[in-house]
Amino acid sequence: MYVKSCVWSASAGWLVSLNYWRREALRWLDDAFEDLRVAEDLLRGEHHSASCFHSQQAAEKAVKATLYLNRVEAKGHSILELLESLGRKAGLGLEELYGDARLLDKHYAPPRYPNLHPSVSLPTYKLYSREDSERCIDSARKIVNYMKRLLES
Repeated sequence: MYVKSCVWSASAGWLVSLNYWRREALRWLDDAFEDLRVAEDLLRGEHHSASCFHSQQAAEKAVKATLYLNRVEAKGHSILELLESLGRKAGLGLEELYGDARLLDKHYAPPRYPNLHPSVSLPTYKLYSREDSERCIDSARKIVNYMKRLLES
């Protein structure tokens, strides 16, 4: 029974409880939903660049949650790359989420760093609009809910 409840982790170099992977998956998914709520709050407060960033974080964490359930401790921040990795690992066709992932990947660093907008003298927050926030939140919600369904199945 002990052997069935544990798996060897090559990266960690020790036996890891299978419950660990499920616990981590649920913890990451919970954080994903929190980031989605924060993005929605920031939209209501007209903080659009921050809303876009938190939307990206919500989707990233949701995909990482599903990777954890598949015993993968993913690194990196590209949602598209994480989805591709998940698709390969779990044998899933996730192409329907790729457009949303591409949109959100553009909002990982630029909303937070003015120097990532060359030749623009405006502060970063002035480059984002309500429409940007709404599109990012919609894309994040789609990915988060999709990953939640995968975790529940």
